[in-house]
Amino acid sequence: MTPIKPGTLRQRPWGLLVTGDLVPTDEVLDEVQSIFELNPSIPGLELRADDGRACTLVREYASGHTAEVDDALEVIFAEQAEVAEIVVMGQEARPVHVATREAPFWHRDGKAIADISEKMEAGEISPTEAIDMLKSLFESDR
Repeated sequence: MTPIKPGTLRQRPWGLLVTGDLVPTDEVLDEVQSIFELNPSIPGLELRADDGRACTLVREYASGHTAEVDDALEVIFAEQAEVAEIVVMGQEARPVHVATREAPFWHRDGKAIADISEKMEAGEISPTEAIDMLKSLFESDR
């Protein structure tokens, strides 16, 4: 994990992905970012115009962002020895999950996700195969 100096602003780990034929203004994009920051449980927004045009706005995370979450969990365990478990609160589509020292993953299938990533990076499986394997893991979250 990257150490953060006191007083520095933390940069959000996501950007906005905008799709559709309605083009939001810069001011609207700023407000959408504010909405996403104020209520992280909102997965996305759709803006609709009277003439039928629309756009969808969602958070777009950089590749590997979930590995950073797992890294942060490991640091928490390393920095505070009395912490034995971290409960990752559930959502409608994802049940509660408990991360432990032995398995410091944000997702119940964290070990499997890490294994798939390692196999892809080692050239043992193709990116397409990795995507298919990941999709099968997450199908049960729906």
